[in-house]
Amino acid sequence: MSQTTVRTTVKTLQVGPESAGADPGPVCYGRGATTPTVTDADVVLGYIDPDNFLGGRIRLDRDAAIAAIQAAADQLGLGLLETASGIAKIAEFKMVDIIRKMTVEKGFDPRDFVLHAFGGAGPVHASVFGSELGVQKIVIPQKEIASTWCAFGAASADILHIYEQVDIQGAPFDVQRVNQRLAELEQRAQAQMDKDAIPAPRRRFTFLVDMRHHGQINEVEVSLPEQRLDEDHEPLRERFYARYEQLYGRGSSHRDARLELVAVRLRASAETPRPTLVASTELSAVVPPQAKRPSRTIYWADLKGEVTTDIFDGAHLQPGNIVRGPAVVETTQTSVVVPPGRVLNVDRFGNFEIPIRD
Repeated sequence: MSQTTVRTTVKTLQVGPESAGADPGPVCYGRGATTPTVTDADVVLGYIDPDNFLGGRIRLDRDAAIAAIQAAADQLGLGLLETASGIAKIAEFKMVDIIRKMTVEKGFDPRDFVLHAFGGAGPVHASVFGSELGVQKIVIPQKEIASTWCAFGAASADILHIYEQVDIQGAPFDVQRVNQRLAELEQRAQAQMDKDAIPAPRRRFTFLVDMRHHGQINEVEVSLPEQRLDEDHEPLRERFYARYEQLYGRGSSHRDARLELVAVRLRASAETPRPTLVASTELSAVVPPQAKRPSRTIYWADLKGEVTTDIFDGAHLQPGNIVRGPAVVETTQTSVVVPPGRVLNVDRFGNFEIPIRD
């Protein structure tokens, strides 16, 4: 997100979908780029310290970022900081739209969830789009590990193989044919897990079917905990209706309509050993002196101006510490922006938490 490019078209501001990538990257990288990015906006606003990027290993060119965004501001007839703030805001609301598509459109309410923010840029903007989504809280995992959370997740993720077979038929379903398809999928899964050297007790099989109302295009995935289809379709039908109405609203299913089975599916999984996380036995609300860095001026859209803001070294924050916004907590690979009115807590495992809902 932070390296998404910014363009002005007919006096409007457009953020993305193009990315500047790592090379040439944002203008502030000093590698020849001229199109500003969200990272450049973050530098101009003060969210990112150009002298402490990647723990000071890279010095960013703030003057170049200012020049690039000022050029866009001149085309729009806006001020420098107003334009930079607008770039950040557009990027944040685009993230809101993406997350809503992944939740609301699948029948889930974002307010029921916790938002994990990771990577280099996620924690910079998560407080804004997390607030717009109304999530319970935002978690920035394990301090400095946040930037490598994707790699950590890939290394510790469960093994998963998915097998499926299209088999369109109307109710009443051909039970023997469906069960034959399911058996074939299971045989393929067992053979693959044999190759993976996964012991039988660790193997987990989840059987599912895709169903829809006759005449509709979109199908709904329905669980098949029995692992095979029974002559009595009633339990399967009820699960279909329940899932359908979870997605599309109560009363949206058509119980008098004929149902169709579209495909059968098997998810074959095995758990990967989990890392052991050690919780701190002591909590302290007192922020250590070494965690405090020199303050700097940051532009806050909510305050409509620049404010001298507290800066903290995240590596020195301890479990139990509380940081009140406006503030920025910096780690080697990322910056956690705490807007005015928000607080950041350090939990027993060293995670940073920003509560959104009481």
